[in-house]
Amino acid sequence: EAPLSPSSSQRKLHPAMAAAVAGGEAAAKNAPEQLPLNFGKRLAHTDKVVRDKGFRTLKTWLKNHPELERLDYMKLWKGLHFGMWMADKRPVQQELAVNMALMINDIPKDKQIVWIDSFWETMEEAWEKLDTHRMSKYMLFARVVVAELFKVLREQGWEADRLRDTGRTFTRATAVSGISGPNVHSLGLLLHFTRLFWEELKPQLGERPKATPEAIMVLLEPFCILAERSYSDALVKSINKQMLVAAPAEFAEELLARVTVAVETEGVPKNNRQALRESATALGAPAPEQLEDEDDRSIRKRKAFGSFQPKDKKDKPKKKAKKIEAAAERGSGSNGSNSGAMSPLVLPKAAVPDDSCPPDKKVNGKKNRQGTPAKKAAAVKKKGAKASGGKDSGGLKKTKIAAGAAKKTDATKKKKAS
Repeated sequence: EAPLSPSSSQRKLHPAMAAAVAGGEAAAKNAPEQLPLNFGKRLAHTDKVVRDKGFRTLKTWLKNHPELERLDYMKLWKGLHFGMWMADKRPVQQELAVNMALMINDIPKDKQIVWIDSFWETMEEAWEKLDTHRMSKYMLFARVVVAELFKVLREQGWEADRLRDTGRTFTRATAVSGISGPNVHSLGLLLHFTRLFWEELKPQLGERPKATPEAIMVLLEPFCILAERSYSDALVKSINKQMLVAAPAEFAEELLARVTVAVETEGVPKNNRQALRESATALGAPAPEQLEDEDDRSIRKRKAFGSFQPKDKKDKPKKKAKKIEAAAERGSGSNGSNSGAMSPLVLPKAAVPDDSCPPDKKVNGKKNRQGTPAKKAAAVKKKGAKASGGKDSGGLKKTKIAAGAAKKTDATKKKKAS
């Protein structure tokens, strides 16, 4: 039996169905190629051949699709981020970081800032989730991408608009002012950026075209605003130390002028103003005067109104001494003498002077502290007479009590004798 020919083995389709099949095949040929879902895994593969093939595929796809928007870039960076997550061994991580950073050259010029902005947002979202074992390779990843970005900015002639957008990209997720403010991501990535800023920018400053001080100030302006208004002490100190003070000498004059304006601006927090003053001093400004505290301001106000009197703590008498002096004056005025000694009736019993008995003489085996018994009785009698308006009622009462006690004693003795 003769074998069936291919034409005879195929089923005959309905004309409408055949047209649909033909149209589908044509659409499939004209449709853009799609990235495989596991392209991130290919980029982080341990085999170099697989890695290189994955990057070639991704570069070709990016060049063929210049119409991609921010959402598409966010999806791509999510896959690239996890590609770095799966990368092991230092050489593989370094090569992967460099290849990812170079992909900015395959992005259309008008969308390169959007590409970097998507990268930075992806890094900020994932920064808090990194463990200690992966932190170092992502710090390297951020450094390499930022270095390639500075190279692209130099090759494009340090355009002011691109520099301004670049500075806003790195700072837009950070609260500028307000102690609480909206929820923001961790400042760890931005602190890392402040440390690597000049290290990666200085190599590009030595190449042509040269960057003017005005262009660099446009790039630094968002960070100057943060140093002026942010309530994060760690961020303010890092910006002042790593970006303002560490700037090359050719930009010191422009930076000093900008910092001086920030110091004189009203509403700047006290800690921020102090940090900016220290930065201005490091950039060549004269040493600032010490900040006025509340006491200095109050003294200045009292001087202005003519009610200022200098305070000397050593010459200021104590409250107790003032009271004693006032009491002495009252006592001397009532006795008609100017001796300044207080009346014995005002003083406590322990302070009553006793001239008849020396202080060191012992009375009943103890040192005399309050005088002889006769003196004590006289003082009590005198005090009682004064309280009763001149009548010695207290003394008479005591005498009667003593006489009664003596009679009782005599009666008791007679009883015992009988």
